Amino acid sequence: MSIPTHDDNQDSEGEQRTVQLVGTERRYVLLLDGQQVGFTVYADHGDQRVFVHTEISMDQSGKGLASTLVAAALVDVRARGLRVVALCPFTAAYLRGHREYDDLVDPVTPRLKADLRAAQLI
Repeated sequence: MSIPTHDDNQDSEGEQRTVQLVGTERRYVLLLDGQQVGFTVYADHGDQRVFVHTEISMDQSGKGLASTLVAAALVDVRARGLRVVALCPFTAAYLRGHREYDDLVDPVTPRLKADLRAAQLI
């Protein structure tokens, strides 16, 4: 399932950016001109989508790709009526800088971490 990106799907160099949800792997992947260049992994906990880790290929750093990826994932979370918890440092920093998602964000709690560890999701 492709998710709209916030940058009209192309950057200034004409590269096509696409974000896809791969639910069987609990991740959103970022494709650049059809090639996977990054992903963000999540674990679902009730009505919360907990973002655990975000990674972009080293040779693609500095292009704002992680922001494109996380923004599209958050659009999907909102559309699904879920809440967001950011264990991932990048996702947490993105949310601090984009207050328009404040209504979706739940805090990281010791109970949440314990539940995810018990389920071997983190």
